[in-house]
Amino acid sequence: PPITLHSLFLGNTGTGKTTVARLLGKVLFEENVIQQEKFVEVSRKDLVAQYIGHTAKKTQEVLEQARGGVLFIDEAYSLLSSSNSDYGKEVINTLVDEMTKHNENLVVILAGYPDEMEALLSSNPGLSSRFKKFMHFPDYNAEELMQIIENYALKYQYLLDDSSKEYLVQQLNQIQIDGNGRFAINLVDDAIQAQAVRLMEQASEEMNDEYSLLKKIDFQNVLE
Repeated sequence: PPITLHSLFLGNTGTGKTTVARLLGKVLFEENVIQQEKFVEVSRKDLVAQYIGHTAKKTQEVLEQARGGVLFIDEAYSLLSSSNSDYGKEVINTLVDEMTKHNENLVVILAGYPDEMEALLSSNPGLSSRFKKFMHFPDYNAEELMQIIENYALKYQYLLDDSSKEYLVQQLNQIQIDGNGRFAINLVDDAIQAQAVRLMEQASEEMNDEYSLLKKIDFQNVLE
């Protein structure tokens, strides 16, 4: 019998849902589960039209584009609205209908916050019956965020000194993190800019070794 791989990716912002979805599509193609190494990423604006009747056609076009591969709908819960005039429900109905017709030739992944996604599934029995695989993406802890920070900095040939590492571990355990991996990447980007300003203000010919080193003060200037 055909294997149904439609999935829900549940987690907060920056936990890696999109990245893992792309990797899953690559693996499914390499294992001959899907016909093409095709990954189509869309959100509400790519599916909902401005006029009655146009949304179904727009959604069908996206599904046709993704056929043979993976369709990834980010922040899928935004399709659900309390307004009767909202066209998001038309997307959901079209999605359910097309998934029934082309179940063997398409993998659909819906991603979003856990509570909101549960409300989306509850809104349409046909939708909930087609998604039986759930993948939960927990928030990163301080140690994992530090790994992301150091790996991302190293990608651009930057290193963190010991004082900056100690400072960040302390801060990551205390402050409210909003954005997970995205927060970590933005933090490094901002620290690199802070470092550049600091070095320009104290530039000298003997500072060549300083250019690739991020210090505690650089992260302090960002966080505090």
